[in-house]
Amino acid sequence: MTTRPSGGASIAPHAALVGHFSYRPDADAWSWSDGMFRIHGFEPGQVVPTMELVMSHIHPDDREAAWESREAALERDEPFSFVHRITTAAGCLRVVVAAGHLERHDETAAIVGHLIDITDVRQDAVARELDGAVEDFVEHRAVIEQAKGVLVQLYSVGPDTAWAILRAFSADSNRKVRDIAGLLVVAAGDNLTPTRGRSPSPHVMLQRLYADAPGTAAQSG
Repeated sequence: MTTRPSGGASIAPHAALVGHFSYRPDADAWSWSDGMFRIHGFEPGQVVPTMELVMSHIHPDDREAAWESREAALERDEPFSFVHRITTAAGCLRVVVAAGHLERHDETAAIVGHLIDITDVRQDAVARELDGAVEDFVEHRAVIEQAKGVLVQLYSVGPDTAWAILRAFSADSNRKVRDIAGLLVVAAGDNLTPTRGRSPSPHVMLQRLYADAPGTAAQSG
């Protein structure tokens, strides 16, 4: 069974939909992936993203936190990660986590990052990512919990959001959650993860860990 978000794309229940974005504040120029449009309830290319549009979809009680994250990135060059609510074009309330950082190229600065829809992610979905054997479940669950703890420490998010980040990267990179968790835990043990408060977005951090690790090509399933 699949569910259909207001943008028209079918996704599996409890899947974490991921969007990628880039924002140039000097020109109010946004670049959205198809996932960004779908999270907001639009078909890809249906609207032109602007700061006004983005803020209009954020729940009024969460707009201050969103603006503070923008200012932290631009003025203090600080990576950000925060959970907030958005209202889609069809009026549906969704819970998302935004994570990003500032990139500079010559005289141009841009905030780049990801938006992850965690509305339908459930904690007990861990079991569906693991093998059926009890021994395997216990082993994999342990490393996943450790990886969630690493993300909680790095990004000051809750366990559910950390789990959603792992699920989202799994879907985006075509890798198993348990393998991602294992790589992250090993990297943390070897002090290869970024310093708290100076981390790029979780997706970028995990991509860099995979790029630096030998023999970690994307896997199917």
